[in-house]
Amino acid sequence: MVSRESSFLFNNLLFVLLCFTVLWGTWFPKISELVQGNQVTVGAPFYNRVAIPVALLLLILTAVGPLLAWRKTSLESLKRNFMWPTIGAIAVAIFLMLTPQSWGSAFGLKPWRDISNLYSLMAIALAVLVTLTVASEFYRGGRVISKHTGQGMFASMVQLTHRNTRRYGGYIVHFGVAVVIIGFAGSAFNQDKEMEMKTGDQMTIGPYTAICRSSTEDDNPNYFSQWAVLDIYKGGKPLGTMTPERRFYHASRQTSTLPFIRSTLNEDLYFVFEGVNQDNGRPILRAHLNALVMWIWLGVWIMLGGTILALVPNAPAPVRIPAPVRLGQPHPAPVATGD
Repeated sequence: MVSRESSFLFNNLLFVLLCFTVLWGTWFPKISELVQGNQVTVGAPFYNRVAIPVALLLLILTAVGPLLAWRKTSLESLKRNFMWPTIGAIAVAIFLMLTPQSWGSAFGLKPWRDISNLYSLMAIALAVLVTLTVASEFYRGGRVISKHTGQGMFASMVQLTHRNTRRYGGYIVHFGVAVVIIGFAGSAFNQDKEMEMKTGDQMTIGPYTAICRSSTEDDNPNYFSQWAVLDIYKGGKPLGTMTPERRFYHASRQTSTLPFIRSTLNEDLYFVFEGVNQDNGRPILRAHLNALVMWIWLGVWIMLGGTILALVPNAPAPVRIPAPVRLGQPHPAPVATGD
């Protein structure tokens, strides 16, 4: 039950469960119509209740699988391989719970207050566990090569990866999945706010404050445009200006919205110009604060890099040929029994 084969088996069973969940949710309105005569729709809460716990179990297998031996894994091997990655994941979870929320979206998590905080904390901790297990695989292999060749650790890990690109490219893909999961965990902290803002009004969302400096309209032969000029502050410090815009194209009679986005590693802030209140002429602005979105893009690029690496042919292992004995060199006399 504790082996790499069993981890593949449980991995496939969890994917089948996810497939059945999506299939059941998709067909349930039709099934309910056939049975009861009216359609019962299935919304996002149904998928979240089932898919999130299954995804966390898959993340555990992503961390555990590479460190399990084929056929059978001993308890001593599990302790040796998982002790430090587990300690690191627990330390990160405690750090995220103890830090103040003013640091950003992913800090100051209180899993005992909200189930979404619990899921996010588990996802981040398990992603750290995956990262540390992948790092330990590279470190152990690199240490062996470094011991035999005398190379530095980094050069040894590069040589190790080049010798078995499929295996270590797969590990990099696992790391990319962990980074993507961290990005998904940020959805628990997303915030939205809509407000009418005249000149001088301010909107606060998360740690950010936007002050409307002005709103402007312009008409040209191509399109009619409306936009607002917003000064952005975080913790009282100015960050710059954002100018969300809305255009109406005369030829196509279509409206286009051009949001202004400010992206950081921790969160994305963007403002949308939604229109003007016809009664008082005030622009209507919607703000979105989405946490950890950048991590999703980073994870996708890491997964792509690992996939490309796995397609590269392995480098041939170095062949060592013993040096021939020089001519004229005296050979040791054979030792006979009794000498």
